[in-house]
Amino acid sequence: LATRKKDIGKSTPPGPIPFASWDFVKGTRDLIGKLNLTLTGGAKVDNGVLMLDGHNAFARSAPLNKDIAAKTLEAWVQLSNLNQRGGGVISLQTRNGVLFDAVVYGERDPGQWMAGSNFHKRTQGFSAPAESEANSSPVHLVIVYRSDGTITGYRNGKPYGRSYKAEIQSFNAGDSEIIFGLRHGTRADSKRMLSGKILKARLYD
Repeated sequence: LATRKKDIGKSTPPGPIPFASWDFVKGTRDLIGKLNLTLTGGAKVDNGVLMLDGHNAFARSAPLNKDIAAKTLEAWVQLSNLNQRGGGVISLQTRNGVLFDAVVYGERDPGQWMAGSNFHKRTQGFSAPAESEANSSPVHLVIVYRSDGTITGYRNGKPYGRSYKAEIQSFNAGDSEIIFGLRHGTRADSKRMLSGKILKARLYD
């Protein structure tokens, strides 16, 4: 108790610095680097959130200027409904949309957040409880891809289900990008779109 009293008023340790960061209160600009966003298919920023209609709307960044393998994807998102399937919140993909790692909702199992990937090569499912709140308030989602192949999910600051291992995918500078609202690809696809709104997002290297 004495130690805790001494710590009162001290600043908390800073967290890791993102490689790229978006806060839609401030628009579509990358607040850290150069991954500014282009809005596509009617996507818009309104009242400080990125609005996604689940049909055509998504956002696409400028190309990465650094190779990335181990990484963390982070986003604050609210869904329009909990019954949708297969939409991507934030995805790191090759510019042709073939290879990708993404925070995905409900693709394989209804109501489940998952680490989406090309042909499910890095997707095993976290075996977590079904989502029940993201349609009424934003949830904070994080997926960590460690260099040893461990993939771990977090929801609202707590571990989301179980971790598992897979072979980590590398993404090359100049040929990779971040997208929001589309699981992967270069154009809208009804099976890959997210319906909802994203408040903030970050990519860590």
